[in-house]
Amino acid sequence: MPITPPLPASPVAGGPPPAPERDRAERAEAALAQAQARIAALEDQLAASAGTAQRHYAQLNALVQALQVGLVLVDPEGQIQFVNQFFWELFGLAPVANPAAGAPPLVPADVQINQVFADPAAFKMRVRDLNAAGGTALREVFALADGRVVELDYLVLDQGRGGRLICYRDVTERHQRDAQLAGQRAFYEHVLEQIPTAVAVFDDAHRYLYVNPALEPDPARRAQMLGQTSAAACPSRWRTPGTEAHRAAAFAEAVRTQRPVAWNETHTGDTEPRHFQIRYQPAPGPAGAQWVISTGTDITERKRAEERLANQQEFYESVLNLLPVDVAVFDPDHRFLFVNPSGLTDPAERERAIGLTNVEFLAKRPQAPPGLAAQRERCFAEAVATRQDVSWEEVRPTPQGPQLILRSFRPIFTADGNLRWMVGTGLDLTARYAAEERQLQAQARLQQQQDFMRQVVDALPDALYMMGPDGRPAFANGTFRTSMERSAHAQPGAEKNTVVQDELRQIGAFNDLVLRTQQAQTRELPFTLATGETRYYSVYKQPMQQPDGAPGVLTVSSDVTAMKQARQALERREKQYHDLVYYSQALICTHDAEGRLLSVNPAIEQLMGLSAAALVGHYLHEAMPPEYHAALEEYLKNPAPLAVGPQSVLILTATGEKRYLNYYSHRVAEPGQPPYVVASGYDVTAGVRAQRALQQAKQEAEENASAKEAFLAHMSHEIRTPLNGVLGMAALLQKTPLTDSQAEYLHTMQHAGRHLLALLNDVLDMAKITAQQLELDHAPFDLAVALQGASQTVASLAEAKGLQLTVTLWPSSLSPRVLGDAYRLHQVLLNLLSNAIKFTERGRVRLGADVLRDAPGALTVRFWVEDTGIGIPPAQQAHIFEAFAQAGTETSPRFGGTGLGLAISQQLVAQMGGVLRLTSTPGHGTTFAFQLTLPRPTPAAAPAAPAPPPAYDELQGRRILLAEDNPVNQFIAVVVLERWGVQVQAVANGTDALDYLRTQPFDAALLDIRMPGLSGVAVTAAIRQHADPVRATVPIIALTANAFDTDRAGYLAAGMDACLTKPYEEAALYQLLVQLLARAEE
Repeated sequence: MPITPPLPASPVAGGPPPAPERDRAERAEAALAQAQARIAALEDQLAASAGTAQRHYAQLNALVQALQVGLVLVDPEGQIQFVNQFFWELFGLAPVANPAAGAPPLVPADVQINQVFADPAAFKMRVRDLNAAGGTALREVFALADGRVVELDYLVLDQGRGGRLICYRDVTERHQRDAQLAGQRAFYEHVLEQIPTAVAVFDDAHRYLYVNPALEPDPARRAQMLGQTSAAACPSRWRTPGTEAHRAAAFAEAVRTQRPVAWNETHTGDTEPRHFQIRYQPAPGPAGAQWVISTGTDITERKRAEERLANQQEFYESVLNLLPVDVAVFDPDHRFLFVNPSGLTDPAERERAIGLTNVEFLAKRPQAPPGLAAQRERCFAEAVATRQDVSWEEVRPTPQGPQLILRSFRPIFTADGNLRWMVGTGLDLTARYAAEERQLQAQARLQQQQDFMRQVVDALPDALYMMGPDGRPAFANGTFRTSMERSAHAQPGAEKNTVVQDELRQIGAFNDLVLRTQQAQTRELPFTLATGETRYYSVYKQPMQQPDGAPGVLTVSSDVTAMKQARQALERREKQYHDLVYYSQALICTHDAEGRLLSVNPAIEQLMGLSAAALVGHYLHEAMPPEYHAALEEYLKNPAPLAVGPQSVLILTATGEKRYLNYYSHRVAEPGQPPYVVASGYDVTAGVRAQRALQQAKQEAEENASAKEAFLAHMSHEIRTPLNGVLGMAALLQKTPLTDSQAEYLHTMQHAGRHLLALLNDVLDMAKITAQQLELDHAPFDLAVALQGASQTVASLAEAKGLQLTVTLWPSSLSPRVLGDAYRLHQVLLNLLSNAIKFTERGRVRLGADVLRDAPGALTVRFWVEDTGIGIPPAQQAHIFEAFAQAGTETSPRFGGTGLGLAISQQLVAQMGGVLRLTSTPGHGTTFAFQLTLPRPTPAAAPAAPAPPPAYDELQGRRILLAEDNPVNQFIAVVVLERWGVQVQAVANGTDALDYLRTQPFDAALLDIRMPGLSGVAVTAAIRQHADPVRATVPIIALTANAFDTDRAGYLAAGMDACLTKPYEEAALYQLLVQLLARAEE
């Protein structure tokens, strides 16, 4: 039918159109005819195209239906428009016809496949995600519930305008092949990783593509080697000269010839040389690349075995050459291979015999008896045929006469039964019996050696046995037998014991593995004893052929139960060490050589107020004030291993708080690893602050002590100076005629002065004891003299009060000579006697000493003072030894005294090694006692005779310079010296004293310490520098009111010869001058 509308009717009906319009009409009709023809042609083409399209659709539909791919076509609105046949078959669903043109799409329930997947929820979620994403996704893999694997392609057509095409492929077999290939690859890689042979793969430039652990055990080093050339990666520690060049040449040859190249290398190694067999095998790589596979086998043991074999061969040949028995070895054709010197003594003849047959050899020896060659041939053949030793006797002519030789042939066969060698021996039977005896002895030794070896094997702590093909031990040592007897395997009912059966299965499987692989293996296996205890053994199995050729397995089992337990204990200890560090209150950390923190324990976290994550990686100096940075840098630069401590450091916490630490550190350097430092410490902030407070208190105490000592020294000086005048004047006055009243006045004055001096000495002694500056002398003295001297000193006091004073000593046969400080002992006894007399109104005072132990090296003595005085109340006894303490407040005004005597005595006794104790009953008296162990003098020195009283006439005519600024003391000294006949030059200051000493000769000088101008010390120092040695060495005595030992030591150190403390005794000054003048004249 026409598809164009009809032309409109002519506007002029019934008449001919005008010429122009007629032309137009004709043209229009012509155009219309052409158009209609064109349309008809197009309609024919359309019909032909529709047929072609229908055929193509049918072919495409058949193709899609035949595809082994499940297809689902979804339109842009999400409606299912097409599902091919393989889809239904793939998922096991009943087929549903595809919708016809214009028909509604398939129902979703018809193509519901979620339930066939192994994880329906995961599949459904993934499909939902793909729909939401709206993009193409390929090769999505899902597992079906029946174990198959499908692969999904999600294709978006025409950017979504053409819908989506979903393809499902069954890739189960491919996945199985991939898994198999992956397993095989993993297996081969594992084998390459485990085999002891070094394996590497190179590319065509001799660069490493693969390295197994046998070549380089360090994973990091293996990774570093990949891509490097052999020359660059060759470890220098074992490289020998020429190794790189040889490898490069071998590599080039293997690539050029496409054949394997092998050679041996010797590596120096860290301790001893190692030998390797290197092999380059060219192989094709992927995409035509050239690969070379390198293998390196450690043949060190083989080399050593070859060397040992060569040594053994040399050894055996040496032994055979030295044997007194003829020995010859023949090949299967009866040709000589070896003959020892005993068989042929001439070396040249032995050399010619090699390679000759027996017949040929004897033909060259005319002296050989007839028939000898034939006899040897018969014996040779018999030994081969019988496969046994054949012996016979021969007579060998010699210049010394015939010798009877016992000859034998012993055949040696190969494993396949062919004759390998024939060993011939010849034994001189001239000494037949001796030879037989030696043979018997040799057999006995051999048996002993076999027995010994058996004992050694049986004594081995490892179980050793040979398992035959039947599963039974063909050989076992004693340890194995003992183990089996103790095992649960040998007990009745073992076949029902599941533990035993499981162990037997493991052993059987292990044996099968060794026999199948023909490789030695080592495993750790359990072994249950009859007691139920489980032991663990390291089991080594090696394939070994038995003597009869049957395959067997040699097993060596070592009990490693203790090792396993030790390993478990070690693991427990490692955990304990970890817990110790973790839970320790000590501050523990590690840092590297740059001071970067590597780890910290919780104690540091708590101290710093930061977590470990916030601390690790930071540097030590970040937590230290700047003044510690230089010391920290020096500490980190120390190249030597550190083991220092404790050291102190100040750190700042996260809040800025200052904390002081005492720490120890130790540098750890392990081969192949960067060094690090382990540091541990403690927070000693409280201790530092306390120490500072203590130092401050100590400084204040020392300042107070110094002030106290200065005060006492000053007071002592100020008191002693006038006291010297008082006592000196009293001594001068005593030498004049006096009335009784004047004598009594003088006695009172002297007593008061001496009391004041004793009080001053007690105060100074107490100060020395308190400051721990009192030092004891250590000189020999007589105890009896010390006790008698103390009693004589107070005898007048006791007599004045009408008291009986007695001394009780040891037997006269006992030697009382000891070493100690006689003056301080005298002081203690004098204090105790003075106290006893003071507080006793009537009765007696007793001084005694009891020897408790008389040993060759020491004397132990108990000293005691007993009185019948007022006694001491119990309440006061605990305080009686305190300084300035007395038995009661009422006794002080009544009896007087400072209360220092007992305190000083107690301290002196303690310093001498004893304890001063008292027992007292009020109204009945008191006893003070102490015990001392005093060493004997060695060698025993004779007691010194008491010095006679001085005559005061030895100093007449001597010239002495006296420098004293106090007029009274100067007057007293001048009077005393002039009475001795001394010429005295007195001056009142140090300047004049130095001038006199420089310009005039003197026999001695008495210098006060504190003087106007120059002090006595300054004068001494100046005169000791005088050019005249006589004047520079003039004896100088310091006359000082300073009573401290440190002062006297300073005077002597300044050059003075002696020191006399004011007030001094006239006799003491005289004796000192006499001694110094006598010494100066020696």
